[in-house]
Amino acid sequence: MAGTSWDKLGQMDAAFEIVAPAIRRVAETEGVKLFEFHRDDPLWRLAWARAAGGEASVDVEWTEDTPDTYWLIATWFKDDWDSTLRRQHIEEVGEFVREEPLERLETMLREAVKALDGWTEADLDEQSGPYPEWQQYQTKEEFGRTRLPTR
Repeated sequence: MAGTSWDKLGQMDAAFEIVAPAIRRVAETEGVKLFEFHRDDPLWRLAWARAAGGEASVDVEWTEDTPDTYWLIATWFKDDWDSTLRRQHIEEVGEFVREEPLERLETMLREAVKALDGWTEADLDEQSGPYPEWQQYQTKEEFGRTRLPTR
């Protein structure tokens, strides 16, 4: 997590400097939004709204325990205002090791985005909630708004 002693030593920044060019190229060419250090964690997220509804993301995660390895995780979730439930699907895409060519990371990210765009409602195999606060703090019209690019 950000703010810990290892973060103060600059390890998180240094770890992502290595893979940043590849992640940024994919974000730009695929038309998705890039969140660097999402929620101040050692995680970079490619995110977009799906034309099929909901939001999708591909995360590149790093930990100090295995500093030469990055994990790629794909997620799609759809929230239902009326039931206040979230349905989602999460898949591990794979691992990228620092010594590998950045082209491999780019390929992995592009393939993950493409695969995720092909997921259907039948893939939404996990459910969480209810989240009644959704209805307490926003209207139904506000609920569906997103600031993410749509693919």
